[in-house]
Amino acid sequence: MTDTIFFYIVHPLIAMVACMGYAIVCNAPRKEVPYCGMAAFICWLTYQLVTRNGGTAFMGTLLATCAATSFSRILSFQRRLPTIVYHLPGILPLVPGAAVYRCITSAMEGGAFDTTLNILTAFKLAGAIGIGSVIILVLPNKWFNIIPRLQRKDA
Repeated sequence: MTDTIFFYIVHPLIAMVACMGYAIVCNAPRKEVPYCGMAAFICWLTYQLVTRNGGTAFMGTLLATCAATSFSRILSFQRRLPTIVYHLPGILPLVPGAAVYRCITSAMEGGAFDTTLNILTAFKLAGAIGIGSVIILVLPNKWFNIIPRLQRKDA
């Protein structure tokens, strides 16, 4: 039970806070920072659900990217801002930094096999991010108009 709460609540919350910080550093509009964090929360929660239930890291990354990109497209329609405002912070937890770090470390230690294995893993995960993003970004806008757009209050 404790592991479940830790992996399905605490990890996504930490990803959310970290990505909100990234959104602030990248000058996202202040009102949109919590939504950027929600995209990261959904992304990391999806990744945890897939990988903890027998899925591979590639499949988890692909599905989590699709979830974050879909959420970003919905927010983009609702909030009338470009999708990238929510998309980049949303997929940030999936960036394969650990695989790249292991690749550089094994290259410095002289292990050609480990270097090759780690760089291929990093390319595979980066490819999953790209594929998942493109799959959702090429879909028509009307598919993401699930909720009617809220009317702005013009003062």
